[in-house]
Amino acid sequence: MPSNSGRNTLSRQWEMLQLLPTSGSGITARALQERLAAAGFPTTKRTVERDLEDLATVFAIRKNDKSVPYGFSWAPPSSFQASAVSVLDALTLTLAQETLKPLIPAFMLGALQPRFEQASSKLNALARQSPASQWPQKVASVPANLPLLKPHIDAGCLATVQQALIENRQLTCSYYSAHRNQQSQLILNPLGLVQRGEVTYLIALAEPYEDVRQFALHRISDAALTPTSAKAPCDFDLKAYATSGAMQFGDNAATMITLEAWVNDGLLRLLRETPLSETMETMSSEQGGWIRATVADSWELEWWLLSHTGSIAVTAPEALKKRLLQRLRRGVELYEDE
Repeated sequence: MPSNSGRNTLSRQWEMLQLLPTSGSGITARALQERLAAAGFPTTKRTVERDLEDLATVFAIRKNDKSVPYGFSWAPPSSFQASAVSVLDALTLTLAQETLKPLIPAFMLGALQPRFEQASSKLNALARQSPASQWPQKVASVPANLPLLKPHIDAGCLATVQQALIENRQLTCSYYSAHRNQQSQLILNPLGLVQRGEVTYLIALAEPYEDVRQFALHRISDAALTPTSAKAPCDFDLKAYATSGAMQFGDNAATMITLEAWVNDGLLRLLRETPLSETMETMSSEQGGWIRATVADSWELEWWLLSHTGSIAVTAPEALKKRLLQRLRRGVELYEDE
């Protein structure tokens, strides 16, 4: 059985092989030393140089001696195909695994599964000797709103939607509208997938309409591909769409308004730390202050404003103020009817 130092040396050298570039002028011994240290393998530059000399007797490692300091890389074509993941790869895969699942086509996800398992095994194996491998236990992410369980997405339906996106084809499906409590048969032109909190949305055109809509993936069933090519709006950009305010929902989601409101002291302090927009202005007054910000006119804005009832009073625009008053009155009526 190899000693601890032998295992450490093997792990360090394996990590070094992962760090060698396959093109360019190569990476220096000093840069390798720094990256190894960041991955949890502190060592000296001289040890790195000795390791490279030893590894070069077994692997096709090229030394670029045209300039000083020398650069090291794989000789083309590389005779070494690293099937293992580096510590950095393992950390990235482990942290991103749950977020990536709905967004990666099923056949690609299946191909990645061994890498996910490899990443987990590597971090477990290096838990004692590499402090960096313990990083997933030192970070966590929680939603800023009420935590909800993820809705179930049918695996077959997800695979069909992903295939339609890859092949740029229309699909037929059954879709349940929670708002209308109604099941509909649709022909969709898929444009992309957007992850919003715990819910994945298919962005698509529904025949015969030409406006871009969002369809919650877990409400799609009986999805099937058609031979017809999918249509898309001219110059449609999914990333631009996702950041335009459209994913905040509502008919007015793409309309920008100037929100003006009085807020109490506590909320004013919070908003100065995390503003509503880059253009937000604040002004202090007795027991609170005033804010002005350009924001998307959306349901999400209304939900946020209502969640701070008692801490904020909207003064403009008037239409938004009236909608909020109506919802507040309906809420009071529900309690009074009990």
